[in-house]
Amino acid sequence: MDVRVYQGLSLEEYANIIRNAIAQHKVVLILASCSVDYEGRGASTLGEGERIIIVKNDWAFLVHRPSGYSPVNWQPQSSIIEVSVQGGLLVIKAVRARPHEVVTVRISDVALVIVSSLSDVAEFVEYMSEHDIRDLLARHPEIIEDGLTITSIEKPVEPGFVDLYGVDKDGKIVVIELKRVTATKDAVNQLYRYVQAVKKSLGKEVRGILAAPNITKSALELLERLGLEYKQLNLKRLRGILDREKEKTTRSGVSLLEFISKGKR
Repeated sequence: MDVRVYQGLSLEEYANIIRNAIAQHKVVLILASCSVDYEGRGASTLGEGERIIIVKNDWAFLVHRPSGYSPVNWQPQSSIIEVSVQGGLLVIKAVRARPHEVVTVRISDVALVIVSSLSDVAEFVEYMSEHDIRDLLARHPEIIEDGLTITSIEKPVEPGFVDLYGVDKDGKIVVIELKRVTATKDAVNQLYRYVQAVKKSLGKEVRGILAAPNITKSALELLERLGLEYKQLNLKRLRGILDREKEKTTRSGVSLLEFISKGKR
């Protein structure tokens, strides 16, 4: 990892270092006293204060205050980043083409500049919560089996709440218990209690399905003894379906980032 730290330089020297680093698509971190102006879909002004300015290698541009995890202003990806010294201030202007937005940072004093050539090619895997899995399967019950129809989510029964409740292609009631992690005997017993409660309530035959990415050997044996079923979930596939749905939603309307941007600016 190539990391270079600069302190005690003039604003002109800092400007040259930052300009060259941005041109080479390096990561730049600046600790400085600055003010920030935004113009675009709205407008905002932030007075002088000590802040953290970050330029990433794809020209994403962020200004952070000393507290809070969200940037006070940002460009998700800039088209142009200009660096200059004007009127005794180091000025960084990040311009986004579409939609047209400009974030201008005017720096009066620089405490530290860090320049680095960071490399990160690792795959990012975002794990889904049980609620994410439940809602996705409710929208796509065919993932569990063809012809399945989900009629209720979190259906209350005497022992608790059934994750998914529905009817199969033959008209039989189906009770589905979901687990995000490896299913154990506890999950099997929980499903069995739900199935028995629904049977008692309706007086009908009820199928019980335990859906999870994995199941222990003892849990699978107990499942089979109790006449219940197991459906293995491919979390990577489910994540892909969820991501495509989110992308489709974003393209059909205002993106989440733009929505947040409007609220903060």
